[in-house]
Amino acid sequence: MKNVIILLYSFLVIGCGPETDMNIRDYTIENDTDYKLNIKFYQRYLDGTSKLIRTSKILNSKGEQLSESIKQTSEFDNSGNNLLRAYRGDSVIVIFNENRFISYTYLEEETFSEPLDRNIFRHYNYENLGNEKYLFKITQQDYENAEDCNGNCD
Repeated sequence: MKNVIILLYSFLVIGCGPETDMNIRDYTIENDTDYKLNIKFYQRYLDGTSKLIRTSKILNSKGEQLSESIKQTSEFDNSGNNLLRAYRGDSVIVIFNENRFISYTYLEEETFSEPLDRNIFRHYNYENLGNEKYLFKITQQDYENAEDCNGNCD
């Protein structure tokens, strides 16, 4: 009986085994323009087609944000794979006021579409806020570099 009590006490104090550490990383996209942004995430397929995989997110004014968190049971690396998991797609189109757009794509194995220094899927383009929190601001310069939709941004 004494052994049973010691065994039960051990389970209560020590637990059933070591708990796996769960890391959480937060990625945030912020509207830093005076324009309404419509952000749409897509998944591309080998046959050349793509599918809208998430309902688009509208950031109506400067300062509004889209945030996504991912969980990982081991240490994070700084690859685009974390962003693919966070956004659940490999392509994004950002539409400015329904008349201009810019797109970003994760191509494969750490290869990204241009502009490389502004690609949403590239971890190094995010500002490190500390504590596994990262921020990407869509800026006025992004608007200036966006393409005209000619009235057909959808």
